Amino acid sequence: MSAVGSLLAGSLAFMAPLAPAAIGGLATEYVGALNIALEGLILVGAFSYAAAGSIAGPIVGFAAALLSSAIVAAGADLFSRKAKADPFVVGLGVNMLAPAAASILSQAVFDTKGVAVVAGLQSAMALPGLRYSDVASFAVAAAIIAAIAATPFGTRSRAAGMNRDSLAMAGVDYGRVRGAAYFVSGLACGATGAALAASVGAWVPNMSAGRGWIALVAVYLGGKRLGGTVAAVAMFSLLLSAAAAAQAVVELPAELLMSIPYFAAALVVIVGARRSARRTARRRVP
Repeated sequence: MSAVGSLLAGSLAFMAPLAPAAIGGLATEYVGALNIALEGLILVGAFSYAAAGSIAGPIVGFAAALLSSAIVAAGADLFSRKAKADPFVVGLGVNMLAPAAASILSQAVFDTKGVAVVAGLQSAMALPGLRYSDVASFAVAAAIIAAIAATPFGTRSRAAGMNRDSLAMAGVDYGRVRGAAYFVSGLACGATGAALAASVGAWVPNMSAGRGWIALVAVYLGGKRLGGTVAAVAMFSLLLSAAAAAQAVVELPAELLMSIPYFAAALVVIVGARRSARRTARRRVP
């Protein structure tokens, strides 16, 4: 395979776990809510895949990953609405609680708080650079895209984001639409977590490795639009693939090379925030 072919294959491998999480983040943005808990939800999915898969096999593990993350996401949203708590703070709580809970459960399930290798859970290769678990995660992302773009759920989500009063006029409960969006977001993060765990056939603490944050950046870099979000995910995946390939060429620490896409994400956020602040200041000038 040529260098370009290897780079593209690698970018697809990185894109497989990143795309569902970004699409999941977009689902809640459509209803006007920021799901800051993507990182924690990915960890929930990854652990559930390994834990349930070790008992009943990878298919059950994948299903468990989807459902567990979806239930946690919907539960966090329900709590924030019923308790009138700040959803941002609740989401941060999920991000902090998920690794701690996974560590405790890992000790109970795998008898270790470290890496737990599970025989038979590593997904086989389906295509060059893609495992069957990656294909499944792309399928979940595609299903969510279809739901957002061409179903009543998608229409109601967009209406909720633009003017929630319009839902009330139509007799639709905003809370249910938002809860459904969080549930869908959790499904997406579960697919991401399952793909990560299946790629190595093991549970690895903190294996989300910042993908939830990159997914959020991709949503905002893409202007909270479907096409833009997918393009941003492709860009970050290409950067990650290039950084991984550079390890064989450049004599620099692997951690430094792999951190480049994350620095790029931080730079995008900073630049975007400054531009937004300037636009706001201009509007205030009489």
